[in-house]
Amino acid sequence: MTSPSRSISMQRRLLGAELLRLREQAGLTQDEAAEHLGKAGNKISRVESGKIGIDKSDLDVILELYRATEKDRLWCRELSRLSKPKRGRPTGETTLYLGPRWFRAFRDLEADATEIMEVRSEIITGILQTDDYIRAMFEAQGTDAADQEVDDALRIRADRRTLLTREDAARFAFVLSESALRRQIGGPEVMAEQLRHLVDVAMLPNVTLQIIPFASRSYDYLSTTFTLFRFGHEMANDIVYLEMYSDAAYLDKPPETVRRYRELFARLQGVALGPVESRHLVATVAEEYASVATTGR
Repeated sequence: MTSPSRSISMQRRLLGAELLRLREQAGLTQDEAAEHLGKAGNKISRVESGKIGIDKSDLDVILELYRATEKDRLWCRELSRLSKPKRGRPTGETTLYLGPRWFRAFRDLEADATEIMEVRSEIITGILQTDDYIRAMFEAQGTDAADQEVDDALRIRADRRTLLTREDAARFAFVLSESALRRQIGGPEVMAEQLRHLVDVAMLPNVTLQIIPFASRSYDYLSTTFTLFRFGHEMANDIVYLEMYSDAAYLDKPPETVRRYRELFARLQGVALGPVESRHLVATVAEEYASVATTGR
């Protein structure tokens, strides 16, 4: 559970990251934006780093300057509203997002992080999924392949995949259970393609993929799935992302809580196969699926 100051810090981080994205998209410098506001030169820098908030009138002016879309304006105003302390706010409040907002926050952090560590046990994590794997998951839920929701998911995942190979890409470290390789989403052909894609991604210089095999004797909280974000600028605190059924929680303090997740990730890496052995296992399982797809057995 988070304290009020922690919740405020979290919202300011997200708002700052969003305003940074919008400013760069508008092709403006921090000094140009500050001059437009009639503020000191470091005002925009401090807002974008989450060190300070921004009042409603200045936010409206800056969003107009950046020519933000209505969707982006609503999101920034919501973040600004949530960053302000409320009288009587309970001390045990969690930074929690309901509905679609939780994933918007995730994407902002994912795009801004310099290091991303993920643990998944039952399915391949989103940024590593192929289009056919995604379609198969929707079909299993009874969603028509022609549904707009499927198109949106494919577009967003394609967008996210570019983070793996963009200039100055973050360092990614993934720890997956062998269950994610063996759980068949779609047919054998879909799985063969998905696992071959995993092997290709694992060869990228900024990506480390490790698999915890069924033969491992240490399970060490493998069922705890989470993402840990690290940042290389003023957003210095690590953030732990915990996804739930229809919402998500973000933890950035106290340091002890975040430290325990870092330690857990290191332990899971320790019981997993090394990167080379992991790639070999993924490739082997991919060929098993390919054989079934070809021969039917």
